[in-house]
Amino acid sequence: MMKMAPSLIAIAMATLGATAAQAADNDLYLGVGAGAAHINGLNKIDGVKDGEENAAAANAFVGYNFTENFGAELGYQYAGRGNTNGSRFENQGATLSGIGRLPVAKDLSIFAEGGAYWAHTDGLETSDTRVSPLAGLGLTYKLNDALDLQARYRYMWNVSDISTSAYNTSGDNYKDNQSIGTVEVVYHPFRTSYVEPVAAPVVEEAAPAPVMVEKNFTMSSDVLFAFGKSTLKPEGVEALNGLYQQIIDAQPKDGSAVVVGYSDRIGSDAYNQKLSEARARTVADFLVGKGMAAGKVAIEGQGEANPVTGTQCDGIKAKAQLIACLAPDRRVEVRVSGVQEVQQ
Repeated sequence: MMKMAPSLIAIAMATLGATAAQAADNDLYLGVGAGAAHINGLNKIDGVKDGEENAAAANAFVGYNFTENFGAELGYQYAGRGNTNGSRFENQGATLSGIGRLPVAKDLSIFAEGGAYWAHTDGLETSDTRVSPLAGLGLTYKLNDALDLQARYRYMWNVSDISTSAYNTSGDNYKDNQSIGTVEVVYHPFRTSYVEPVAAPVVEEAAPAPVMVEKNFTMSSDVLFAFGKSTLKPEGVEALNGLYQQIIDAQPKDGSAVVVGYSDRIGSDAYNQKLSEARARTVADFLVGKGMAAGKVAIEGQGEANPVTGTQCDGIKAKAQLIACLAPDRRVEVRVSGVQEVQQ
């Protein structure tokens, strides 16, 4: 019986195991199998009256897949014990082969192998050790990341070259071919399946709700107009340019404006009403001329209503002093409203 094959397997397993420890994503695998062997032609040897060509077989192996389609494998093959007239005819040895693999379905692949079988044979009252060619086919099913189940068929040529002189006077040597079928369990200690990364769902933040805004601007009529007039003074034009810029800065979307004119109590109600409307229209026309939509600008004349001064000027009789005291009542108010978009 050959002693070298188990030692060789142990050394190879230790070497590959050390390599795998350095790179955990390597596809190193180990396997064992059991099945049946056939020793071809054992019953045809002259002098063998009661020979058994069929025998139990077993194997153990370690392999490495370099890619999905190619790997290498080193193993121990027990090719079975037949018998010749009640005496054992036993064969075992080491295998070294390249593996070509082809996936055919999800978790299912076929493979072919070619290599060498270094065998030791005892039988016919003699023994022989030699290297023989090996070929094989197999089918692998992946149970999970760690385990495969596979079936393998191997054929080896000229496994032994044993003298048959004890059985055959011609002295011809017996050169047998052997076929082996095994069912195997394969363990992949470092194999992990690739998981396609799933992009996190993009959650779009809801746009902030628009905000209704209202802006009120009050301007002194004495800045805009001469007393009792509705025509803009130069400084009034400058003041309204500044007002328009403030409206633009407020950024009202689809905005509208109401221009309200007020007068003081000096003069008749009808006069004051007419003057307040004329001043409101002058301011509105200016804003439209700057770019505001005419349909979005309205005017109101409030005359001497809603005085700011209240009764504080009631005791003043001199006209010039009364005009100066009532100055806050003479005013133009611009009320702007619209939607303002909130910036994210």
